[in-house]
Amino acid sequence: MAQTFLNDSQVDELLVLYKGGMTMAQVAERFDIDRHTVARHLEHRGVPARVRGLKDEHLSEAVRLYESGSTLMEIGRRFGASGATVRRAIAAEGVTIRPRGRNRHLAGKA
Repeated sequence: MAQTFLNDSQVDELLVLYKGGMTMAQVAERFDIDRHTVARHLEHRGVPARVRGLKDEHLSEAVRLYESGSTLMEIGRRFGASGATVRRAIAAEGVTIRPRGRNRHLAGKA
């Protein structure tokens, strides 16, 4: 991978995107840099990295949202986690995961 150097305005944009909810991997892809480089820029600017995964205090809300029809991706976006992370967390709580496919709460809306 060729080394890419970001100027100050690009680093500012990187910070805005990350603070806006993008993951380090998404920001890295946007700027064609390694996610570890994103982490270093955040650290140098004093921006704490988000905790990966689903925080314990969000688990009951995630279960409630899923059981009311929200998708794993929707829940993940809300709490800054991937859909797969949400799936693992709520499955560990005994929640039955719906089969993939069209979202139930959208099924009647076409």
